[in-house]
Amino acid sequence: MRILIVDDERLASRRLEVLLARRPQYEIVGVARDGDEAMEMISTLRPDVVLLDIHMPGTDGLMVSRQLNGPDAPAVIFVTAYSHHAAEAFEEAAVDYLLKPVKPERLDTALARARSLLRLQDAQSRIGELETVIDALRGNGTGADDALWVKGREGMVRVPKRTIDWVEAEGDYVRLHCRDRSWLHRDTLTAMESLLDERMFMRVHRSAIVNKQRITMSSTTEHGGRLVHLDNGQIVRVGRSYEGALRTALSQIAD
Repeated sequence: MRILIVDDERLASRRLEVLLARRPQYEIVGVARDGDEAMEMISTLRPDVVLLDIHMPGTDGLMVSRQLNGPDAPAVIFVTAYSHHAAEAFEEAAVDYLLKPVKPERLDTALARARSLLRLQDAQSRIGELETVIDALRGNGTGADDALWVKGREGMVRVPKRTIDWVEAEGDYVRLHCRDRSWLHRDTLTAMESLLDERMFMRVHRSAIVNKQRITMSSTTEHGGRLVHLDNGQIVRVGRSYEGALRTALSQIAD
């Protein structure tokens, strides 16, 4: 399990780091010092579990927990020195509640509960995936041509290709940027290029594909590089080897 530690007290977070380092089945993906930093790291690192302190300056742990919702939300284990927060913590649907200084055996119990919860969610996700695919096949038998199926925390999600603004390479994955959110999908950008209609999409960089219908303008940087601006405000860099194809595509759009 991938774990994010959130605690403004360095001694407390260090204790958790030491305890987790002795347990190779867990990976620490980061340490946040306050609630705002925690929200940013949760969004970018996508941990499975958050060990979340309650008392922090600014955005406290309870406020952070209230913002964690949806299929990608991590499991939350509150960690605090104040036992009177227990009832409020469990109202936030926490997996467990640990008192400082955290005892190794209690940490093991809490993480075991988190693992059980994640396994249950994964099983429900697999069931949801099968049900979604079966429903699609029963529907018209051709749904795969105009949409991509991507895996979310609660199951497979159908993403219509026309809703994709642009696609970005992220290591062994690609990120599909849509209007209201983005999806991480296990595939290469080259494979994704073959799945998208070249009349609508074009590759503009070795790590980016854009929806031509989303382009509002093209500009140059002070160093002579090329950029495309999308109608959602996103700016995507254009590789030099793709500039010719971009000019042709823009002239066709203008016509």
